[in-house]
Amino acid sequence: MPRKSSERSHRMKVDNDLNLTALMDVVCNLMFFLLMAANTIAVAIIDAPLPKVAATAEEMRVAKDQENQLDVIVRIRTSGFNISTNQGGSLNLEKTDDYQYIKLHEYLVGIHQKNTKNHNLTIIPEDEVSYAVIIKTIDAAREYNSGDAGYQKLPPDIADRPDAQNFNRLFSDVSFGGV
Repeated sequence: MPRKSSERSHRMKVDNDLNLTALMDVVCNLMFFLLMAANTIAVAIIDAPLPKVAATAEEMRVAKDQENQLDVIVRIRTSGFNISTNQGGSLNLEKTDDYQYIKLHEYLVGIHQKNTKNHNLTIIPEDEVSYAVIIKTIDAAREYNSGDAGYQKLPPDIADRPDAQNFNRLFSDVSFGGV
């Protein structure tokens, strides 16, 4: 005669699956608030154009014309500035108490006077250089100051146009290298 099954076999089995319903509810609610908060965060964009690869004959001609352009490189080191050009000019500005932003600006004005069509500057900071030093360097290289050779007073006819922002620009196209 068959035997009666034991009580062990009739026990309820415990479900070992993880219940994700509550977790999914929390994630969905968080996503809503994170998306709403993303609109309030201010995003700063540094315009740093990347080099292009020439693919057509027209682009090759333009690239060949750009070979004669002046390349200005400012290396920001913890010991000071090193400014060099592809045409042989170079200057080291040693850091005393602080970086020599005024002398950097004066040297860049002199370089720009020799080639006024060039508005490109490459900044290569060391890893230890602070963000504030990089911004002050960009500010020193961005515009002519009143009193600089090449400074022009803004004509009233273009004062309200968008062109006014680029009127007394020294090096407006700043790129970063070594990053």
